[in-house]
Amino acid sequence: MNKSWILAGTALTTLFAAHGAMAQSTGTQTVEEVQDVVVKGQRNRNIGGLAVDQTVTKTRSSITEEFIEKQGPGSILEAINLLPGVNFSDQTASGSVGGDITLRGFDQQRIAFLLDGMPLNDTGNYAYYPTMNPDSEIYSKVDVNLGTTDVDSPTASAGGGTINYQTRRPDKEFGVFVKGTFGTNEYAREYVRVDTGEIGPWGTTAFVAASNLNANKFKGVGTEDRMQVNGRIYQPLGDGDFASVAFYYNETRNNNMYNISRSRLMSGFWSDDYAATIDPVLANATSSGITGFYGYRINPTDNGNIRGQFKKHLTENLVLTVDPSFQYTLADGGTQVTTINETTGVLSASSSFAWGELVGYDANKDGKLSTYNVFSPSVTKTRRVTVNSSLIWYINPQNTLRFAYTYDRGNHRQTGRYSLLEGGNWIGDPFSEESSLWLKGKNGEEIQKRNRQSYANLNQFAITYGGSYFESKLKFDLGVRVPKFERELNNYCYQTSSSVAYCANVVPVTPITTGTPTTIQAKKPTSWTVSYDKVLPNAGISYKLSDHQTVYASYAETISAPRTDSLYDRLDITIEPETSSTTDIGYRYSSPLVSGSIALWKTDFEHRVETAWDESIGASVATDVGAAKMEGINAELGFRPVEGLDIYTSASYTDTEMLNDVKFGASATQVNLVKGKKLGKIPSLMYAVNVNYETGAWDFSVTGKYTGKRYASLQNIENAPGYTVWNANVRYSVGDFGPMKNTYVQMNVKNLFNEKYMSAISTGNVFSDTASTSFYWVGAPITTLFTIGTKF
Repeated sequence: MNKSWILAGTALTTLFAAHGAMAQSTGTQTVEEVQDVVVKGQRNRNIGGLAVDQTVTKTRSSITEEFIEKQGPGSILEAINLLPGVNFSDQTASGSVGGDITLRGFDQQRIAFLLDGMPLNDTGNYAYYPTMNPDSEIYSKVDVNLGTTDVDSPTASAGGGTINYQTRRPDKEFGVFVKGTFGTNEYAREYVRVDTGEIGPWGTTAFVAASNLNANKFKGVGTEDRMQVNGRIYQPLGDGDFASVAFYYNETRNNNMYNISRSRLMSGFWSDDYAATIDPVLANATSSGITGFYGYRINPTDNGNIRGQFKKHLTENLVLTVDPSFQYTLADGGTQVTTINETTGVLSASSSFAWGELVGYDANKDGKLSTYNVFSPSVTKTRRVTVNSSLIWYINPQNTLRFAYTYDRGNHRQTGRYSLLEGGNWIGDPFSEESSLWLKGKNGEEIQKRNRQSYANLNQFAITYGGSYFESKLKFDLGVRVPKFERELNNYCYQTSSSVAYCANVVPVTPITTGTPTTIQAKKPTSWTVSYDKVLPNAGISYKLSDHQTVYASYAETISAPRTDSLYDRLDITIEPETSSTTDIGYRYSSPLVSGSIALWKTDFEHRVETAWDESIGASVATDVGAAKMEGINAELGFRPVEGLDIYTSASYTDTEMLNDVKFGASATQVNLVKGKKLGKIPSLMYAVNVNYETGAWDFSVTGKYTGKRYASLQNIENAPGYTVWNANVRYSVGDFGPMKNTYVQMNVKNLFNEKYMSAISTGNVFSDTASTSFYWVGAPITTLFTIGTKF
């Protein structure tokens, strides 16, 4: 056997012992580990956990545990916000309410999020909910693929790249780690992790971690509450092989933040929020504006998963990897409370038509016909099974062939059961599962605003070849993936738009009035199946100019199949899948004290789908707004000028352009003139810096991020101005204190200079950016958190 191959295998085994397992799928990471060893003999060299050395033939940026642990409590996405091309906006400083992220101009529904290779995006609308992220303490690394996916990525939505989270490996020594954090807005968080150390005759290790967070909103009335449990069992099998099972469970109960129009913000009303009490005179508790009652604006979630990873050498040169997982999600969002008029049978949440089952009926059994509020949730319950597998053949030290298969099935149940409020005013069960409170009609019918059963099925095959030549200076990665995505759709309601339906046993009188001058025919309950498939090439090449310098280029095609809400529209419309092709050309420099990269990129985006108003039918529908061009530059640099001082900088320039106008009606004059305009919500310029200095027991760091101006819509009129936010961290290591080991105290200050800024943008119509259609998140003011941590 070739001696260099033996050396590579020995080094690989050592690396597996030193590093946590798998950010991407086990198959992808296994191939990359071997290629890194053969080409470099070293992995994960970085500057303070940033500017991580990359050897893949695509544009990737990463952060490691060294950087993550210094950021204090908060969303893991806040940590990667320093990376080029990433723009993250958090609704609060705690990271427990939610957030919005774009990657090279793609929104989060067009980015694939993966945890140990398991897909995290919603199976229906591809939404990603940062509030459901695992605690940042369990991560060892986060990889961000800019513009491209891995060839085996189990996703039908990744038009703009992937974000891969990696779970830490359990410690080999027994230990209990405890930390508590308190601070602004009565923030209080407790975190405990227990590592078993090596147990049993096979060196099995495990950890379990639990956290609890409580805080007040930084504006208005309301709370943020989250409870979470994480764990992992890891079993080495020898020669770098292993088996692992990890688990996660999370509950959140939050009151929503109120988003404010630009005109209100420019007039100084930065603290606008929902009303603290129900005003019986105004009877406006259900309003979506600031007079709406805060207790009716909730966003509860219960979710969990169990994920396995397995790697085994079948022969000396043949490796099998299998990553099975199961996920469960129960979530509610949207408008939570509406009004019923028992005399007319009108429920205001479902437009102005009357429900025959409710007309003249005393639904709440109070002995009279009256008008009152009812709970109006939008509940989604998802059960999802995924299996990602690879068979890897190491032909010789220079050539690798890999076959991958992915199976992914999501059972997506969407309901909207109206329920009576407890005591007439309070939401009891936030998921409307208590049948005794369900609103029912004259004949016992359940009254719902939606009732759907969907199945999202993905069968994907992929093959990839990796080769290295000329003493491993030249690398090729050539691959193709062939996803076949199918949606089984069952709508049990009469659909009046993509978001409004009439769900009851009685056939409605048609046409149904929608509240506009236009009357429409509701779409009857129906079942149907749609499927999409495409051959997607994925290629990369790199050449090592010297020991420290590498150039590379990559090309990848992606597909994003239509979302569930788009397909459940009243109209029988044909929606093409969104497709994109991305080309990158980059340069990397890597040495022990300096590491950096720069990439030029271009993405051609076809069949972009948005929800927009159609004048001819008087309703909002899924609309193909055509093609867009996106291109730019991403760069990052980390260096260590003196011992103890780490400096990291990144910069991004993104240019976007709509390539066609878009019709919104039958008339030739009904055209949205957006050709040549920029895409909304995307900053053209971003740059960031992190400075970290360690001396003795002290550790100081300062982080700054500038985010440029963003337009609210394709009209390019209203915009959110650019802003800069600075954060600062100070840590003092106390050391050992009695039974307590590695004790430290830390202070994190977020928004150090109390910048007032508009962060994310919420737009109801991509072709309009008026005060009635565009609203803005308000960035959290200065927030100070104190943490005490120790280990036993």
